[in-house]
Amino acid sequence: MNNVNTEVTRDQELYQEKLMSADEAVRKFLPDAHFVTFGCYAGTPVSVSKAYAEAAKDGLFTHPIETYLFRSSAEVVSYFNDPEVLKTIHLQLPFMGGEIGTLLKTARNHLGKVQYPEYIPGHFSHMESGFLTQEGDPDVHMLQVSPMDEHGYFSFGLDGSFSIPAARRAKRLIVEVNEKMPRTFGDGILHVSEVDAIVEHTSDLLVLPNKPAKETDHAIAEHIINYIPDGACIQLGIGGVPDAVGKFLLNKNDLGIHTELLCSSQIDLIRNGNVTNKMKNLHRFHTVFNVSMLPSQEYYDVLDNNPSMLCYPASYVNDASVIEKIDNMVSINSFVEIDLFGQVASESVAWKQITGTGGQVDFVRGASNSRGGKSFLAAASTAKGGQLSKIVPRLNNIVTTARTDVQHVVTEFGCANLAGMSNSQRAKTLISLAHPSFRDDLTEQAKAMGLIK
Repeated sequence: MNNVNTEVTRDQELYQEKLMSADEAVRKFLPDAHFVTFGCYAGTPVSVSKAYAEAAKDGLFTHPIETYLFRSSAEVVSYFNDPEVLKTIHLQLPFMGGEIGTLLKTARNHLGKVQYPEYIPGHFSHMESGFLTQEGDPDVHMLQVSPMDEHGYFSFGLDGSFSIPAARRAKRLIVEVNEKMPRTFGDGILHVSEVDAIVEHTSDLLVLPNKPAKETDHAIAEHIINYIPDGACIQLGIGGVPDAVGKFLLNKNDLGIHTELLCSSQIDLIRNGNVTNKMKNLHRFHTVFNVSMLPSQEYYDVLDNNPSMLCYPASYVNDASVIEKIDNMVSINSFVEIDLFGQVASESVAWKQITGTGGQVDFVRGASNSRGGKSFLAAASTAKGGQLSKIVPRLNNIVTTARTDVQHVVTEFGCANLAGMSNSQRAKTLISLAHPSFRDDLTEQAKAMGLIK
């Protein structure tokens, strides 16, 4: 007969001492705060976010609180999407994707001349140094974590990004324990002795549904796949092209993963045995990421208690000097527009912010400098059903990636490496990648600009 150990450990005692409701945690630690931060993506605590928004609406805070809210689920955003909440806190937004943009619309429609939620530009790798330099250490950081293990540790699970450094420097920590959050490894661990309040709340994790790849996505992926050898280390962005590339990679062997976002196509490669990470010369045998968004809990369960999954902050994962140390690093991201000089816009449309700067530049630079590495910026050649060309004479948009950083550019009409090309060569090459119906006009524009004769 086995003896069952029923002794209550000190870690379990601390857990019970710090356990409280979301409302209690907010009312205990937030009233005097001036600068607070939340976990990102699936790391945003759902019930604590709701309690925070309700406290703001109820007048708990006597002064505007600098509040950093990252891309989060529609449910979380809905709590903040209230004029009474938005006029009480000063919301700062490092990303404008997903539902976040609705906050700006609500503020503009209902609040008049007030300080709207503000977008903060910056490379993902610089979030930590940028935010914390401007505001100092957070008074309170709030995040979602996995259940405590037998050693007294919580795991950040799916969000290392800014959350790990914010948690290390915050004066107070509120953790929301979600039994659906997978336990991952790396830097993302917290001991129960380090937190100030524990809230228990089970909720579905933020999911990113898979979208079917278009015909152009497959054509683009076919151009890219020939450049990727067995043993390459992969970073994939969001979108149809990266997903299509992931499907073609099912024919490759011994791949590695070092990525900002761990997405479903990469999990498929892991499950299929294409990823071994054994060829990596940094974090060998491990998949490295800083955030993960997947289409279902089934995908998230692949990460749970999996010792090969390492979650680190963006300041490390996205650091170009780290990325370039990985041999045969391949980075694949998308763009909105590129002009004939090679300047790339990837986060805005007609000057309107639609997402964030993210890690595109980080990985373009890192992969380009990797031994045997390559970076790709890829997109269909047209938008709006073929009415608009994504290759334009001059960029009338916010520049994400400078022309001096751009390496391979890919559309359904081919792949070209712009590195080392003159202005004239770039213009001619990019025109060849444009849709045929726009090439004549682009050629005339290039001549008028003095780029080609």
